[in-house]
Amino acid sequence: MNSALKKIYSLIPAPLKNLQNNLRIKDRLLLAGKSRRESKTIKDIQAKILRGEKINVAFMAMSVSFWKYDDVFKLMEKDNHYNPVVIQVRRPEDTEAIQEMHQQKMDKFFSEKGYRNLHNIDELRDFNPDIIFYAQPYKNSVLESFRAYNFLDKLLCYVPYAFFVSNYTWAYDAQVHNLAWKLFYPSELHKENAIQIALNKGKNVDVVGYPLADRFITPAVSDPWKLKDRCIKRIVWGVHHSIFSNDLADVGTFLVHAQSMLDRARKSTTMQFAFKPHPHLKEHLYKHPDWGKERTDAYYAAWNEAPNTFLVDGDYIDLFKTSDALIHDCGSFTVEYLYMNKPVLFIGNNQDKILCNFGKMAHNANYHLNDYDIDNFLLMVQGKPVKSIDGKQEGDFRESLRKDAVANYLLPPNGKSFAQNILDILNETLIK
Repeated sequence: MNSALKKIYSLIPAPLKNLQNNLRIKDRLLLAGKSRRESKTIKDIQAKILRGEKINVAFMAMSVSFWKYDDVFKLMEKDNHYNPVVIQVRRPEDTEAIQEMHQQKMDKFFSEKGYRNLHNIDELRDFNPDIIFYAQPYKNSVLESFRAYNFLDKLLCYVPYAFFVSNYTWAYDAQVHNLAWKLFYPSELHKENAIQIALNKGKNVDVVGYPLADRFITPAVSDPWKLKDRCIKRIVWGVHHSIFSNDLADVGTFLVHAQSMLDRARKSTTMQFAFKPHPHLKEHLYKHPDWGKERTDAYYAAWNEAPNTFLVDGDYIDLFKTSDALIHDCGSFTVEYLYMNKPVLFIGNNQDKILCNFGKMAHNANYHLNDYDIDNFLLMVQGKPVKSIDGKQEGDFRESLRKDAVANYLLPPNGKSFAQNILDILNETLIK
């Protein structure tokens, strides 16, 4: 928001501000000029290409775990029309220590890949991007200077960082969703959600597939597990960050299972366990009255102490590929692990009331605690003869549902990769 608009906005009485927020007057005004602004920017980019210049593209990154643009970035590096960079953005809600931790990990991660890596708004302005890809669409996920209304003369793009399985408004109708030039969504079912929920009726949505699909369906590059003996079953415990009763995504059950999962893992002689927490779980535990920093740090450290347990706080693609099963309470893992075609048990809070059609399909391909409790699920994974709680099923009876989900909903369209679909859409418009 420029200084003149800020001054005008500061003079508006609070009741009128509340009214305009409810009516979304500002968003509607910004949308009214969106097509005109984008047309001008596209013409400017096309003129750059004619002059032999490259298109400057900035990809926002919040943490290694949230980085989902790698394949697009690599394609752009190989294309002479593009000049891609990474711009690190800090979450205002994170403590300074956590922000520093993420920055150090990203510096190492992107440096090893040889990517140009920017760190602040001044460096981004000097780079003068033509296109900006957002990492998350939420107002509180970036500092004010990085918010979408500051870049109305750029082409804004966004790829969901996770598979959304609900109809929550925040997943489809934030300012970035409406102001973006292009939203690259994973399926037609997600596009239908945007049409129903977003202020702009999903007019800027293109279906390209899921960012990690390309990597999930190819062989693992490395084996991150502690014990290499494949007779020892490999179990991932994926944990969401929603531990407070007022969390928007009320799915997490970490507080219920924290100690029992660690104890179960330590006692096992036939399995090894990977603790894969959401990147935001640690700072939420720091703020929890029953946990705090000391208890949280000790708990995380405990997962690296036993010979058959370890903590994973970065990339998890090869972890999934080389695992035997997943136990989790995460929305996105409900879908992502289906690519593995291995047993997956959802132990989160009941989501039936908020699931979209896509979410219902994915949840139906997961096991739930009314199918198997955790211990019987693990016995099933080890090939033991176990019947479901109702006694009507046995073994891995949801395998066919997982296969159907992948075949019908999870592969990128057009017979191309997620990344190639995006680059083709950009090229069709910008490269004349």
